Amino acid sequence: MMKDIGATKLCLKGNPLVRDRFTSAKTSRGLTMKKVIVIVWQSYYNMLYRASKNVDHLMDIEVHSARALDNDPERFDRVLERLTEADLLLLYRSVESIWDRVEKFIRERKTKAKVICLSHDPAYWTLSNVRPEVVSRAYSYLVINGEENMTNMLKFLAAEELGVDVDYASPKEIPWEGLYHPAAEKVFSNVDDFLRWYEGYWNDKVSKGTVGILFARHYWINGNLDVENALIYHLEKSGFKVIPAFAYSVKDEALGTKGSGEIVLDWFVDDTGTPRIDAMVKLISFFLGSGRDRGELSDKDGASEGIAILKKLNVPCFCPISSYYKTVEEWEREELNLDIGWAIALPEFEGVIEPIIIAAQRKGEEDLRERVPIEDRIDKLVQRIERWIKLRKVPPSERKIAFVLHNNPCASAEATVGAGTHLDTLQSVVEIMKRMKEVGYNVDPPESGKALIDEIMTKKAISEFRWTTVEEIVAKGGAIRLLEKERYEEWFNELPEKTRLRMIEVWGNPPGELKDGIPPAMLYEGKIVITGVSYGNVLVMVQPKRGCAGARCDGQVCKILHDPHVPPPHQYIATYKWLSREFGAHAVVHVGTHGNLEFLPGKGVGLSGTCFPDIGIDTMPHLYIYNADNPPEGTIAKRRSYAVLVDHMQTIMTGSGLYEELAELDRLLTEYEETKIKDPGRAHALEHLIINELSKSQLDKEIQVKLKGEKKSLSELNPEELHSLPFEDLAREIHGRLSTIRNTQIQDGMHIFGSLPEGERRVDFIYSILRYDAGEEISLRREVAKLMGYDLAELLRDTSRVDEKTGKSYGAILEEIDMVSKDAIRQVLSEAGFLKQEDDHEAGSRNTVE
Repeated sequence: MMKDIGATKLCLKGNPLVRDRFTSAKTSRGLTMKKVIVIVWQSYYNMLYRASKNVDHLMDIEVHSARALDNDPERFDRVLERLTEADLLLLYRSVESIWDRVEKFIRERKTKAKVICLSHDPAYWTLSNVRPEVVSRAYSYLVINGEENMTNMLKFLAAEELGVDVDYASPKEIPWEGLYHPAAEKVFSNVDDFLRWYEGYWNDKVSKGTVGILFARHYWINGNLDVENALIYHLEKSGFKVIPAFAYSVKDEALGTKGSGEIVLDWFVDDTGTPRIDAMVKLISFFLGSGRDRGELSDKDGASEGIAILKKLNVPCFCPISSYYKTVEEWEREELNLDIGWAIALPEFEGVIEPIIIAAQRKGEEDLRERVPIEDRIDKLVQRIERWIKLRKVPPSERKIAFVLHNNPCASAEATVGAGTHLDTLQSVVEIMKRMKEVGYNVDPPESGKALIDEIMTKKAISEFRWTTVEEIVAKGGAIRLLEKERYEEWFNELPEKTRLRMIEVWGNPPGELKDGIPPAMLYEGKIVITGVSYGNVLVMVQPKRGCAGARCDGQVCKILHDPHVPPPHQYIATYKWLSREFGAHAVVHVGTHGNLEFLPGKGVGLSGTCFPDIGIDTMPHLYIYNADNPPEGTIAKRRSYAVLVDHMQTIMTGSGLYEELAELDRLLTEYEETKIKDPGRAHALEHLIINELSKSQLDKEIQVKLKGEKKSLSELNPEELHSLPFEDLAREIHGRLSTIRNTQIQDGMHIFGSLPEGERRVDFIYSILRYDAGEEISLRREVAKLMGYDLAELLRDTSRVDEKTGKSYGAILEEIDMVSKDAIRQVLSEAGFLKQEDDHEAGSRNTVE
């Protein structure tokens, strides 16, 4: 493999020793033209098709996109039949399913053709049946790219393998990376030269900042730059300087390519390590640290180098979507299902943000599709970039931030304000505000989470529900803005017509009307009521109502919470637009998993201006404090509401243990196991005590047995039936139930964002992680079990089984292993100074009691 790459490198440099191996064989005029069939990766198709028109007088040539053939089986079958007639096959192996059949066809020698099979993986070159140096040189032409090189490649193959009398030139070197601008007459290879040119081009205009654009060399070499040009001009029109750089996506020493990551550090960061840019737009799906010799796409750490590069850059990195498969018209009708893996999911591993679609394919023959910009989506991206840069540049004392708490309507509506999975959202918001005040924000936070919820509920700063009227909200001070109809209509009229009609159909004309017997909600004297509490430049709001009948609610209306078709009411849109446009929030922070903005109607990914998450979040930077344990729905928030997820730790988990009647039942069972052989009389008495304690603990309701072919719980049996059961079997069932209870992990309170667990909670937290070793070679529980003379796997296999030596169930032994393991963690923490003396004393006292 490395030998082939080395040969490629020689060809790239036009090495005469390689070039002189080829001699042009002459062909007599008047002979039938040779048949050439080309099947290549879509990325090479357009240029090869263009080049084929330059040589169609020399050979009968047809060029096909592998992707187009893959999408049209009938067409592929016809092309496969024609391979038998071909004199030469030029292939570039990619990932489409057609390649298995093509390879089988060639290996079964169903073609007389000369075969040149290329690929980024030289292992596929072995399908070729010509000299290795021919394959290597063809690859050089192809990978350097450009119409001139592609044309000379076809001439080279015609001359060397088909005997066509034609001259050809060696592969022409073309830059692998460069700084490009549509107004410049050349491509720059040095960032200082580019910046000097750009200063003259910018001509002392006021600048809001500088944006770096990283795009693929492929589009530059193919002259397919409409998207990049549109983005550059949109940014400049909005007042931003631009440094647009192209690069070959992966680092390849054999080719001499630096790769995109190296380009970012060379051109977007100066010699002192200071970023030259305020934001970066990454138009390459590959990881920034990608290299030809790295299996990064299958390596779980493949994105790590790119993450390190982005940390050094330390500016927001946007990765908008360019659809490789859909035309603009197809995207408008449906979702980007084929693009998710490559264009959307892969870049997410590096932590890039804002997957806003800005390009799709031009309508026409699939082989000839080219990217075209989606102008309104580019405009949306630019506006959001502007808000992110502004957030960074505005001093903390001037920043305005809105925290949005969630609420589950119609489910004890007021009791669920601030609900968030595994997170104390109220105390978390207070702690964040306190920290904000320390670093200079203009905020006067409440004393505690309780004080925060008390103020929200006292002022009724929520949406109206069955027992909360809009009049009460206004009277008690919960409204921070009564928005005039005219002001809202300015924002409403910006929406696409079909979106406006959709909202009017369900909720009436702005600001809301009586529809189907349901009165308009959150209206006071014809004005839209926006609720919240203010703490200086910081607002705390409860998410507006997703859709509700207010006082007329029957508890069923809010089934629309996740309805993919029902639009949100006017007050919902008005609240978010007011936050963005009038309050001027520099950022909105949704707190806790999860709200409903990201679940509003619209596309799953690649949203349009008609999609309600896109409408709601507007151009505000969006942070979302989210449960790290819920990546699927977190992904929805990232892709549909452009959220930057800030994951939080989990709730402390601790062993439930046994208590009161259950502890007494366990004690009696242990005594029974110890005496059943030594003292049968005492054992019989214990049987009665155990059955009696079983009833007191109500565990008899949970244990089921089969009696006379019918399954019943023990509580359903009369005394005679109960005592007729084999007690050994009954004891095993009780052991099993107690083992399940004592080894169950339960939540211990709620996590507060930014707060590490202290004392025994820290011990419990660390052990709750370590006890699930997931088959790791090093396992704390397994080692402790071994020291105690047990095999952990055997203990876990049947927790109801009783150890003959101790009379304890395996479940009870597992609980002891947990206690010893926690003692080990406690000792380590104590020696490291993470546990105070009183914590040690408390733990020791509890263990003594246990």
